[in-house]
Amino acid sequence: MSRVELIDGTGTGKRAKVDSNNRLETFAVSESRMADISVRDGKSFILTSDFINLTTTGSFSGVFYLKNTDATKVIYVDKIRICGTGTSMGYVQCKLIKNPTTGTLISDQTDAIVVPANLGANTDFVGTVYKGADAKTVTDGTQFSQFTVHLPGHTIQEYDGALILTGGTSFAIEVKPSYATELCIEVQCWIEDK
Repeated sequence: MSRVELIDGTGTGKRAKVDSNNRLETFAVSESRMADISVRDGKSFILTSDFINLTTTGSFSGVFYLKNTDATKVIYVDKIRICGTGTSMGYVQCKLIKNPTTGTLISDQTDAIVVPANLGANTDFVGTVYKGADAKTVTDGTQFSQFTVHLPGHTIQEYDGALILTGGTSFAIEVKPSYATELCIEVQCWIEDK
């Protein structure tokens, strides 16, 4: 049997350690893809609606819209956070709509807040982000997800980058509260080349 030694490639001559179970000792640090992109490229973003006053309880209101406008880039959604206020137990029904193209949420074009997650980065966002308001509409597209937020409270939907917007694709968020509330939407995402 021949013996193999693993020696540090930087020329210090340090050898790798092996434990009593013949396992190589290692040290690793793991971080999310969003954190890596934020540090390395500054291309991760926080998109937010600010607080929206909702009084319509009998129908859905369009509150958030995100579209990738760059065919050479991909937007990966990490998390969607929705928070609502109140003093008693209630709820907000939430729907995610794929590729909507019409409705006052889109036609009114009220810009949402877009900030690089790395506050020292000076990076441009490659999409359109609109915030909605009470009774804004989304009149087409395909529903692909739904969930409920308990009031007062919040929910964080974790996608870990699996919700992907290639060039030209979009989604909207519609909500229907059980009582009048203030609500805010936050989308955490990052951008990579296609």
